[in-house]
Amino acid sequence: IRKTTANGSTSLYNAIYVALKDLKKAVVTTAGDPPRQAIIVLSDGEDTSSLLPFEEVLDLAKRSETAIYAIGLRASEGGASSNKGFKEAEFVLRQLAQQTGGRAFFPNQIGDLTSVYGQIADELSSQYTVGYTSKNPKRDGAWRRVVVRTNRQGATPRTKLGYFAPTR
Repeated sequence: IRKTTANGSTSLYNAIYVALKDLKKAVVTTAGDPPRQAIIVLSDGEDTSSLLPFEEVLDLAKRSETAIYAIGLRASEGGASSNKGFKEAEFVLRQLAQQTGGRAFFPNQIGDLTSVYGQIADELSSQYTVGYTSKNPKRDGAWRRVVVRTNRQGATPRTKLGYFAPTR
């Protein structure tokens, strides 16, 4: 990572789409309970060459059982990263993380990556699964919002913001 330089075009949305599709295939071929899945994206968040629009990738991500952890690298000029392009890229990375139950990180320097990866590893190794059965009998494929709260001090529930109801 330290020796990597950013150049050329970026197909971020295409890459996330392909990763989500590949992970979905892995679950189907695995016997037993599906394993928890996560994607860690290290990017500046700007997409310059994808064939897919962000909305389509976000919809697939929301329908998946995969948490996306986004690490947004700020392309700074003298420490300032307030340009419009980064604001949009930050929004994209935050949405992907929040909508899938993941988390977004925006380290200020490359040296912070060790801590960020450590936080992600800790979070992935200390998760619980909570079951939920809706009392809504409609099989309309509509988005259903879910809110999870805890009264335990220091605990932060992180979950998908909802799910799509079954259609059959």
